[in-house]
Amino acid sequence: MTASEARKAAQEFLADPAGSPARGLFEPFIPREGDGTMCLHASPSPRLDAEVILASILEISRSALIAHPELCLGDKEEEFLSNVARRATGLPVAYIIGVREFWGLPFRVTQAVLIPKQDTEILVERALCVIRSRQKANPAVPVRVIDVCTGSGCVAISIKHEIPEVDLTATDISEEALSVARANAEELLSIDGVGSAAPVIAFSLGDLREGIPPTERGWDLVVSNPPYVPDSVAKGLLSDGRGEPLLALAGGEDGLDLVRALAQAARKALAVGGILLVETGEYNAGKAAEYFRELGYSDVVIHRDLEGQERVVEGTAL
Repeated sequence: MTASEARKAAQEFLADPAGSPARGLFEPFIPREGDGTMCLHASPSPRLDAEVILASILEISRSALIAHPELCLGDKEEEFLSNVARRATGLPVAYIIGVREFWGLPFRVTQAVLIPKQDTEILVERALCVIRSRQKANPAVPVRVIDVCTGSGCVAISIKHEIPEVDLTATDISEEALSVARANAEELLSIDGVGSAAPVIAFSLGDLREGIPPTERGWDLVVSNPPYVPDSVAKGLLSDGRGEPLLALAGGEDGLDLVRALAQAARKALAVGGILLVETGEYNAGKAAEYFRELGYSDVVIHRDLEGQERVVEGTAL
């Protein structure tokens, strides 16, 4: 099978898994439940998915794939058919190829962590602004930052990649997630991809409901992308087979259980004048901001993402 043939068949199948003429190619590789049932979903971007999966299998860029349609899959054909079949079950391409770009960096992802979303980059942007402002005000003292619910480590590592001298800790309730984050830090914060790592991130296992690890003089910045989707909405989102961990999505009946706990814990852990930045998304940013004010945070603001959605809530500890 050539690259051109593979791409065409995959695109047709992903556009209509139930009725595609190409289904027979992928049928033997479709994952099934124990009772033999299966649930297939059409992709909203079948051509893109087909090309990304194929380029990953062939270990070339998408542009090279398009430029060389005559390439032969050879002994990689079954792997390609299997991966496309997995995509038809709803599993995201990022989990299939094991990588998702965030902040211009290739983060490794498994189903132990959420797939990094571009919307979360506004959290990194605002964190960098806070850190640089504090560095300018007091260049002799390292800025102390903790990333709570780090997941893949995308927020913490992106910050560290931009400002290596920051004193940074990252925590998560999942040891599996921390393993992914540690591996990403080792790979993405190394020098030219080899040799010893840049100044380390301290990774720590912990439940934010039990408090935020203390540091001498308190944290200058607490940053977090915690579970904030209302439980019923989170379960609905996962019904499409995307396979992301419910633990990292669901934030209680109104989505604010972990956000409230984090805001309370941060009040105790932040230095005077320290800042809390929390991604809460369009579901409950307004209510989160109200809760920040109730707890006594000052200068509470909501930052919007590139699509204009309310995304990050900020408050300053007094």
